[in-house]
Amino acid sequence: MTILFASDLDRTLIYSKNSRGQEVSVQDFAAVEWIDEKPTAFMTNRGLQLFQQITSSITFIPVTTRTAEQYNRITGLFHSVEKPKYAIVANGAVILEDGKPLTEWSDKVIAKMQQNRTSIEHVLPQLEAFTKNEFVLKVMQAESWFVYLIIDEQAFSVEEFEKLSQIFYEQGFTLSHQGRKVYIMPTCINKWTALQFMKERIAAKTVIAAGDSMLDFDMVINADHSFIPSHGEAIHKGGHLPPHVSITNQVGVLAGEEILKKVSNYLL
Repeated sequence: MTILFASDLDRTLIYSKNSRGQEVSVQDFAAVEWIDEKPTAFMTNRGLQLFQQITSSITFIPVTTRTAEQYNRITGLFHSVEKPKYAIVANGAVILEDGKPLTEWSDKVIAKMQQNRTSIEHVLPQLEAFTKNEFVLKVMQAESWFVYLIIDEQAFSVEEFEKLSQIFYEQGFTLSHQGRKVYIMPTCINKWTALQFMKERIAAKTVIAAGDSMLDFDMVINADHSFIPSHGEAIHKGGHLPPHVSITNQVGVLAGEEILKKVSNYLL
């Protein structure tokens, strides 16, 4: 029986210095990503060991909002294990097979975006009014797929988020606030739809999923067994959670380790 473990990366399995927490000593951190030779993302040493054990026995597919280029920076995660054959990146807009995009999949996503009128060209003009606000530091594009804002968290309020949500939800977009970033995502670009495609492609019988944000919500709800870190946005905004979705006791990088401990039980 093929078991598929599909997991978000940032703030689920790997953590920046700002999000990893203070409960773990520096010696117990393992760097998994570097930018300009500086470590930028971490796991616990124990978490990395568990990850290596799991991925040697279970099919692992990373499911991330990162672009392919950003995903490929996470070299430390696959230092001692083979890099996954498949990866879902750009929040589900792109599926990589041996490092190359599956055009069969991306062409479907592009056609749906055009049909729904949810391309970047529809978003950017509407954001011009918000770029003048002090909480917007930068407007970024993830290739041609979606837009995200780099914000000043101190100046950004719940009211501002609700205002953005009201504007874009009705137009076919999902919004997610994750730390210094606010994602404005076409609803046709989502992790679960891409994961369904992969489940059928590899004939997986059981799907275990993990994720922290609203961009992960459909994935964790629809999988067979799921985990949400207790610091996750999905807990606070997702409403009632079904029994097959577990919330970690730990937060930060220790939540990532806890998820991996629970997934390792499926190896028994």
